Amino acid sequence: MKRVLKLVLSSLMLFAGISTVSGLGPGSVVINEVELNPSGEATEWVELYNSGEASVNIGRWSVSIEDTLSTSGKWMGVIPIPKDTTIQAGGFYVIEGDDRWVHDDNGTVYLRTDSWAEVDKTPPLSDEAGNDFSWSRYPNGLDTDTKSDWAFIKSTPGAENSLR
Repeated sequence: MKRVLKLVLSSLMLFAGISTVSGLGPGSVVINEVELNPSGEATEWVELYNSGEASVNIGRWSVSIEDTLSTSGKWMGVIPIPKDTTIQAGGFYVIEGDDRWVHDDNGTVYLRTDSWAEVDKTPPLSDEAGNDFSWSRYPNGLDTDTKSDWAFIKSTPGAENSLR
C-alpha cells in the first residue's frame, strides 16, 4: 500500500511539474499595448510582451481586433504571426494591422494560438483621439483580467510602457 501511495504521489508531483513548465509558454505572453487609431496615415498595431523567464515561440499564432459596428454588426481583422517568430523573455513584439481596414476606433483585441485557443484578450477599448496615445498595460505585463490593468498613455511600441 505504501508503495502504491508513493507511486501515486510521485506521479502527481511529476504532473504538477509538467503543468508548471508548460505554463511558461502561452501564459507568459500578453497583449501589452494597443493602438486602434494612430495619427496620420499610420496603421493600427498591437504589441505583445513576454513576462516569462523563457523565450516563447508564437509562430502561427494570431492577433485579432474585433469590433461591433453600429451599422453592419460585427467586424474582425486578423493579423497572422509568421512561422518561427519568438519573443525573448522580457521582450516585445509589435505587429501591424492592414491599412485597408475600415471600422470604428473601438475593439477588443485577442491573442490566439495556431489552434485558435485564446491566450489573452483586452477589455473593450476605444480610441477616438487619433493621436500618439495608446492603451497600454502599466506596468508591462500586468494581467489581473480587469480594465484597471490598462492606461491610455503615450505610445511606446516595442519598448517599456511609461507614465511620463
